[in-house]
Amino acid sequence: MSYFLRCLALAALPAFGQTAGIAPVAIFTDFQHSPSPVVSDSIRQEVENILAPLGLPLQWKSLAGLRGDEMAVALAVVTFHGNCNTADLINPSDKRSPLGITHISGGVVIPFTEVECDRVRAFLRKDLQRTLSEKRDAVFGRAVGRVLAHELFHIFVGTTHHSSGGVAEPFFTESELMGGEFQFESSEMRLLRASLKQARQQYAHSRSAASPLAGRSIFQEEGCASCHGAQGQGSGSAPAIRIAGSRPLEPKALATKLAKSFTTMYSHARNRRLKAPALDDEEIADVVSFLSELE
Repeated sequence: MSYFLRCLALAALPAFGQTAGIAPVAIFTDFQHSPSPVVSDSIRQEVENILAPLGLPLQWKSLAGLRGDEMAVALAVVTFHGNCNTADLINPSDKRSPLGITHISGGVVIPFTEVECDRVRAFLRKDLQRTLSEKRDAVFGRAVGRVLAHELFHIFVGTTHHSSGGVAEPFFTESELMGGEFQFESSEMRLLRASLKQARQQYAHSRSAASPLAGRSIFQEEGCASCHGAQGQGSGSAPAIRIAGSRPLEPKALATKLAKSFTTMYSHARNRRLKAPALDDEEIADVVSFLSELE
């Protein structure tokens, strides 16, 4: 059965009224050659680390085990071509193709992407050969995960555009794929959060607590820390959002503060060449969760 025909039964929901059995974000994978468990785990862990500021869980499912009733608010179908292992690095492929590609139909980005493992292996061959053998699979899996995270940006935002840096930039260097922490720029994470709003709302209905990690990211991205301080303690240009030793701020209280002071915030933000924050209910809850954990 062809790659696309096997995916016809997948459903991406435009709304979130019913949460039972519906994943906020699902990633269906299909490997041409099965990778080692270390490579597979490293791919998933790196994608989850990069997307962690969204505060959303990712459900990973094998396309081979597709039942036909899987549903998600947002989904991506990924095919890994070639050999996704680090054996046989002596004879690299000469194929000069992209590391990954996301499909477009009628000018619209569709949720099907392909990662070229052989191309990644060839691109990183010398670096992988210099890597300790016991760490090689994990390092290679992390690099493949970064390529996948780039393609997921195109799928979830529905765009072919790139950023000037970070995971959404048009081209990667060997050091970016092999190095330490590698993340999206703030503007791209903001686009992802906006594009996955329905998934965040669906997840908010089913979870018991907000995400302080997502809250910290939002607090920085929206410029809150620039005026209110890194811990919401206030500054010469903006009042404190939270006061050490006080009762934890409630989401409704912060929403009220934002609504009452929006005009003033807009004026201050414009003077400092910042965009005044416009947060939805889930983002406010996440920011409150972040501020509450700073005590």
